[in-house]
Amino acid sequence: MRKLLAVFLSLIVSACSMVGLGETPSQLEITEYGIFDKGVLVRQTEGVARELGTSFGFRVKVKDPKAGPVKVVITTATPGLLDPSKPKVQMDFVTQATFQPGETYDVFFTFSEPWEMVAGKWVLTVETDKGEVVSRTFDVYNPKL
Repeated sequence: MRKLLAVFLSLIVSACSMVGLGETPSQLEITEYGIFDKGVLVRQTEGVARELGTSFGFRVKVKDPKAGPVKVVITTATPGLLDPSKPKVQMDFVTQATFQPGETYDVFFTFSEPWEMVAGKWVLTVETDKGEVVSRTFDVYNPKL
């Protein structure tokens, strides 16, 4: 009888895992991503030409309007930037913030200095204090002349 009960309970637990019961529901949702101009999505893409003034990234929101404020860490991982005013390579930028439910937040990077325009993989990430992560990888490339 105990064996049968153990098998039954393991099947129930497996079924709950398969349908997502027992898992924490996702709080964050990426609503749009790509290249932006003055806050407006110009093109949904993960390819970004190296051009001064170009803004790329994504918008994210807390899905559950009843959730309380969500503490997040926003990270922009770069291929390695050589800021002339600093002695070492800048690999990432990290910011802490608090997201309010129902609000949409911009997670963008803008090429505002020539030394920032580094070709390669850029990863923009938002991680909650509960460990949920949303991110997008952008491939910055040299435009054809």
